[in-house]
Amino acid sequence: MLPTLVIFPVLVACVLIASGALKLPQRSRTLQSFAAFGVPAALRKPWTAVALPIGEIILGAALLLLSGPAYLVAASLSTLLMAAYLTVVARSVAKRQAVDCNCFGALSTEPVSQITIWRNAGLTVAALLATVIPGMALGVPTQLALFSLGDWMWLVAIAITALLGIIASLVKTPAPTAASTAGAVSSGQDFELVEQGPDLISDPSARDMIPHNLELVSGDGSPELLYNLVVIPRKTTILIFARVGCGSCGPVLSQIGDWSRRMGDDAQIIVATSSSRASIKKSYPSALPSTYFGAKAVTEYFEAEATPAALLLAADGTIASAPEYGSEVITERVEQLLASFDAQRQAQPQG
Repeated sequence: MLPTLVIFPVLVACVLIASGALKLPQRSRTLQSFAAFGVPAALRKPWTAVALPIGEIILGAALLLLSGPAYLVAASLSTLLMAAYLTVVARSVAKRQAVDCNCFGALSTEPVSQITIWRNAGLTVAALLATVIPGMALGVPTQLALFSLGDWMWLVAIAITALLGIIASLVKTPAPTAASTAGAVSSGQDFELVEQGPDLISDPSARDMIPHNLELVSGDGSPELLYNLVVIPRKTTILIFARVGCGSCGPVLSQIGDWSRRMGDDAQIIVATSSSRASIKKSYPSALPSTYFGAKAVTEYFEAEATPAALLLAADGTIASAPEYGSEVITERVEQLLASFDAQRQAQPQG
């Protein structure tokens, strides 16, 4: 066995320890990720949000410190855990769900993607090699004690390369999704920056207009033009793309009724979905009054590549932001708008 192959258990151990340590303070996000990934309800408990990161830390430490049969058990469990992570991430990406995996706590806030799949696949292979390569059961301390200077140089070089790859996968941000079509909003503002004016939107001359032919279907089966839904009531509109069966859509759809109530006459929410009216009524009845169906054309125009997604439409019929993804991001943006409305109301003279 080449001594530098010890990089496999060392890499997996370091990733597990880092993942557990960074995930431990983020227990609420871990539970949200469980729900988004479709983890059975029996396992979506506060204790599991603590047990998982602690288990990762213990497993990582075991890979670094144990030898013999105990090491092989730890390596096998690591392989199974990495394979499980790979499976749920691949399934989520295949379903085009914008799920925040909370893999590395606050360092990983972007939805899972193909990059996440490749990263998890690499870690799964590393864990498997750490299990099956002859001589690995000697344990990491024994193998390191046999290292020559050249072995140490190779180990450091490989470790740095692997860590840089993992860091790059964490900090990489997705390219804007609506920058290349006629509906692109490259000149529009980011959702989080919209905070001025009676419509909460500034510089309308720089924005593209909502097309006049984008059609949705109301709950009673009537066709409705998206442009008319925004312009006729003259309201700032949060357009949300969500569907039943998307785990990360649940926290958004369950709040639609409350958000609409708190907005009052200041703004409105329109939910565009590919789900059926019956499924929305059964699972999220409070969202039904704000929901429109047959969302394929609208989804394709705005290039909402995953669910949940949300963007802002101005009361004058212009597009005020590009889509943003994930239940936490959408919740934060809506709460920002609600806070802006509250501030405006408080600033108005009392009659």
